Amino acid sequence: MKESAAFVIVDLETTSPSVENGGRIIQIGMTFVKNKKIVEHFDSFVNPAQPIDKKIQQLTHISPKDVQDAPFFEELAPSLQALLRGQVFVAHNVNFDLPYLNAEFARVGLPELDLQAIDTVQLAQILFPTAPGYRLSDLTAYLDLPLVQAHRANADSEATAHLMMAIWQKAQSLPEKTKRTLLSVDWGLIRQSQDFLKMAAKSKGSFDETEQVALVQETVARRKEKHRSRRAKAKKEGSSQPYPMSTTSKVALLGNDLYMDDERNQVMNQVHCLLDSGQHEMAILQTAPQLKKTVSYLLPLFFTKQRKTKWLLSDDLSLIVHQKRLLAALAERLPEQNLRFASLYQPSGYLDEQKFRSAIKRARDKGGTFWQAQILVWLSETPTAAFAELPRGIRVHPDLKEVAADEDSESFQNAFEEAKAADVVLSTYQTFFAWSKKLNLAQGRKEKPAVILEKPVGIQSAIQDSLGLTLPLGFYQDQVARLADQAAQLPAKARGVWQVNLHNWSVACQKIDQELNEKGALRAAKAILNRLIALVELAEKADFSSKLLAFALNEKRAKLSWLAAHQETIEQINWQIDDEKHQQDLTFTVKANLIYQKYFLKQLSQLLVMSSFYSEDLKAFLTDGPKGMVRPIEEGTTNWTEQAKLKTVLSAERNEDKQIQALFAADRKHLLFLAEDFSSMKHWYYKLSNQYGDRYVVYGQDLSAPLKKAAWQASGEERSILVATPAFLQALYDQSLPLPEVAVLPRANRWLDQENLLLLVTALQKNPDSLLLATLSQKQAHLVGDRLNVVNSGRRVGRVENFRLKK
Repeated sequence: MKESAAFVIVDLETTSPSVENGGRIIQIGMTFVKNKKIVEHFDSFVNPAQPIDKKIQQLTHISPKDVQDAPFFEELAPSLQALLRGQVFVAHNVNFDLPYLNAEFARVGLPELDLQAIDTVQLAQILFPTAPGYRLSDLTAYLDLPLVQAHRANADSEATAHLMMAIWQKAQSLPEKTKRTLLSVDWGLIRQSQDFLKMAAKSKGSFDETEQVALVQETVARRKEKHRSRRAKAKKEGSSQPYPMSTTSKVALLGNDLYMDDERNQVMNQVHCLLDSGQHEMAILQTAPQLKKTVSYLLPLFFTKQRKTKWLLSDDLSLIVHQKRLLAALAERLPEQNLRFASLYQPSGYLDEQKFRSAIKRARDKGGTFWQAQILVWLSETPTAAFAELPRGIRVHPDLKEVAADEDSESFQNAFEEAKAADVVLSTYQTFFAWSKKLNLAQGRKEKPAVILEKPVGIQSAIQDSLGLTLPLGFYQDQVARLADQAAQLPAKARGVWQVNLHNWSVACQKIDQELNEKGALRAAKAILNRLIALVELAEKADFSSKLLAFALNEKRAKLSWLAAHQETIEQINWQIDDEKHQQDLTFTVKANLIYQKYFLKQLSQLLVMSSFYSEDLKAFLTDGPKGMVRPIEEGTTNWTEQAKLKTVLSAERNEDKQIQALFAADRKHLLFLAEDFSSMKHWYYKLSNQYGDRYVVYGQDLSAPLKKAAWQASGEERSILVATPAFLQALYDQSLPLPEVAVLPRANRWLDQENLLLLVTALQKNPDSLLLATLSQKQAHLVGDRLNVVNSGRRVGRVENFRLKK
């Protein structure tokens, strides 16, 4: 493929995913690119000579009226073939558009086009590995590319043309070492996508200013500044400033874009007062839902005495990445404060570059896998090699474990050294329990560290995950059997070493018994892990294939050693056998309350917990600490002004349908319907699809997609309805789900418990445009009454104006 090739970027809108099933094209859009410039456009509606399904109309906004006077495909086909001939065919999911178009040509008696073709989905996944998603709308938002009207063929083809050039520009800008490695491996890409990648990487020409992608330019600039020291910059800027107490002084120092107000200023001052004091205490703050909590505790960190390390702990990796970005932004504005911060994860949370290079070396001979190409590009950009920077889709790839670091790896050692010099360490609970003492000792600070928790909801399960232990004995036995089969092929002398180790493994397994007492189980588990580690070391020397990973086994052995030294923390030992799944698990659960009190709080000088919602269970857990250390939960920051209250329309069951009709007449964009159970949810899903499916994309929990996926898909549409069960509320509490613009709770007085209602109201209050429509009982309404701004007294049918979004 040559740089001078002519490219045609094609997008089709169709009545069905398959021509064979009767699908027809209803719109075709083509954008032509030559010499890295858009040179021409073509688009046309196509009369499908059949009805257009409501869901297709809803997705594409193409109605029967749009296509009734359009040409039929057989009328357009000769012109389309003339336009396409000799071009490189480009599409976002090319294995849909090109076969579909060729099938339509065949249907009308014309020859199929044999064109070179490339896929922008795969290329974007490789070259933009940290993008939040790979739908065209995700990528255009991430790269700040123009997309005027999604799901229209003309707009989508032009947006894909801009995306293709962004991919081209990114490939061209990669470091030479990365290019050589990327081009030396066959990645098995769709059609001629790898040829395009090779051409783009070797390309030398410049791009028109209008086609340059800001994100790519910033990546190149960041790479050049990679080794610049923030500390050196801070010394040049001058001495530190005193803490700004007033709202006005904070705005003068930082600018207006932090949305500083008196309420946030009050919280910041509370945090500063706590962290700057020398008292040994824990404070639990309950903040107003609309208050941006993260900035409220990050800013005071720049003005507190650095006598002790401050840890920001969370089991939510996306929150840790967000905290680090905000700290970097604040450090740019406050360089004279010289606050040093770093993230630290478990060793297996980093890439071992040496292991990865070995994997790439093998890939040159056998062909590479997709995630390796993504990691290769990411490695040229990341300053830390921490997997937390990657999107979840790559981060959870099972093969990534094969290139994970251990505590001797350079990437982890570099991270530990950076954390050693830091005043603020961002981390997970698991890392804190494993490394905080070693880090504090290495730092040489006399005072114990302080800890800040923004999302305390995960602390109980995090303690269990961090210090509890599960040994999947069935999996281990299966893997050892595979190693034994491979060892049987070795020469007699080498087999002898294996036979001894396999015998030792067998003996260790025989000691596992359901009747074992605590000490016996600990000894037996230790023997199992020791024998496994010995086998893995032999397998690595013999280059055997195995899913047993030395670092994972060593981490489990370290946990087991801790449990053996702190047996009072063990709550229960379970041996679970599932014959159908061939699964045997030996599990050590721990006493989370005891660990929290004895091995967490006592390690700290201070603990600050911030959340807008605490379940009763979480409140009891957090406040169960040493006497004199724990302050009562402070609710002084939750001052419900009229502006902070949630706009609410209360209905009675007799007028609920009329209220819902008024809501849809108000033209709100994103709606959540919560139903009592799965049966009720199906009823609402089909009812709303039939009544409003021509205007809204309707998603149903576990009908159209699993809950979390359905929630994110709904948030990405121009107009959507998500129908879910109360499981949505637990997911909203445990995970970072997008908030709906409007929440509808039909017949809530029959099924919604008080704690879930309080959680939902608190979450909705974060968005000033949110609206609640619910049938609440008097008791429910009284519970959250101080948080609601009810706009229809007496539960009368709300006027359409009550539901509209204020401009």
